[in-house]
Amino acid sequence: MPASVLSPAFVLHARRYGDTSQLVELFDREQGRAVCVAKGALTGKRFPRLQPFQPLLIALSGRGEVQNLTAAEIAGPPVHLTGKQLYCGLYVNELVLKLTARADPSSVLYDDYVKALTGLPNQTPADPVLRTFEVKLLHHLGHALILDRDANGSAIDPDRRYCYEVESGPECSGQPDAPFSGKLFDALGSCTFDDVQIQREARVFMRAVLDHHLEGRAIRSRDLFR
Repeated sequence: MPASVLSPAFVLHARRYGDTSQLVELFDREQGRAVCVAKGALTGKRFPRLQPFQPLLIALSGRGEVQNLTAAEIAGPPVHLTGKQLYCGLYVNELVLKLTARADPSSVLYDDYVKALTGLPNQTPADPVLRTFEVKLLHHLGHALILDRDANGSAIDPDRRYCYEVESGPECSGQPDAPFSGKLFDALGSCTFDDVQIQREARVFMRAVLDHHLEGRAIRSRDLFR
């Protein structure tokens, strides 16, 4: 098959399908999230090993929700993740699986996903990479965070503390023990998470916001961090 019809993709999740095939959830730069049957994949004869964190060039065929994988080539070295880095990579994959719709392509989101994966081996702790991807994912999904103004339209004061409502944004409670500092919202807006305290606040904040949009669906990879 001509290389011109192949598109960049990563495997998000794969499981056995019958004796020799796999059912594969892909994140494709051209098609977005897609599910396909890779016939004969487990024999190792038709396709390279289909596993997460391995850049691929793929082609799909079929009109239904479940397509057929017709071609797959290795597109570069795998992203090498071990230990907590691996857990973080699984977490990023699960966010894409749980929050994006199938057949809703976004090349920008795909590029942000690749940037997150390839940034994980070089970032310890991984918080800046994860928080940046979470912020950008919500933006791409139409759920951009409200960060520059509070619920009353006033500018965020970096020296005050706030609560946060997903639909209306930061709310200044006037209480010194409110969960989020004004500095957090500036960090989220610029995706700058160098300060350890800001990293902790951002982790709590983003978990709450993501849980709101997940609507009860569990992110099971979080259990790996316990």
